[in-house]
Amino acid sequence: MKNKDLLDYNAYYENILSPEDDEGKLNASDFIDYYSELIIKHSATLEKKFLRKGDSK
Repeated sequence: MKNKDLLDYNAYYENILSPEDDEGKLNASDFIDYYSELIIKHSATLEKKFLRKGDSK
């Protein structure tokens, strides 16, 4: 007999351990983390783009 009530324990404990007041802070922290990863991932492309803009002035 399979257990039909599968729980995501990570989400369950994260929900319990982080009050609703901190949810906005957690979302902001996640956004900054994802944004910084994006910048680091594309840093070479961004650097070339900014250098080209600087040369055209």
